[in-house]
Amino acid sequence: MKNTHRIKVRALIVKDESVLLVRHEHHGRPPFWCFPGGFVESGEDLFNAIKREIREETEVVVSPRSVIALLEFKSENLLEVIFSCDYVSGKLKLGSDPDNPGIPTLVDAKWARIDELDRFKLLPVQLASLLKNGWDNLSSVELLQIKSKREVPTKDHVPGSL
Repeated sequence: MKNTHRIKVRALIVKDESVLLVRHEHHGRPPFWCFPGGFVESGEDLFNAIKREIREETEVVVSPRSVIALLEFKSENLLEVIFSCDYVSGKLKLGSDPDNPGIPTLVDAKWARIDELDRFKLLPVQLASLLKNGWDNLSSVELLQIKSKREVPTKDHVPGSL
């Protein structure tokens, strides 16, 4: 049976009332901020993938805690698994994004205060809006279905629990 979806992992990391964000600039898309992460490599489990991706992009060491959201991008056949992760160690430093070779697409990384997230063009907007309701409220998994990464997401989502 052929795989129908590629899989990415992303991390929501809270430290001192701030979340870790990375800024991307891709050809043909407006710049945006998102939670760090990337593709799961062949033979790699999700926990190792999220730890590796965060180290590559930010040099921060994390410990995955739980899955808080699943995002399905239908046009790209892409499933993103969003983990809540505990900050373990490391000083924030912009790393690289090996998923996008060539001209750097990863251009900034920062700790952003949760109460100031409205200042950032943060994607996916659905997860950003859930976060505004409080970090402690992210105890169940949300399944968010989005037509395409190239389209502006709507506030519609399909709630669900695993």
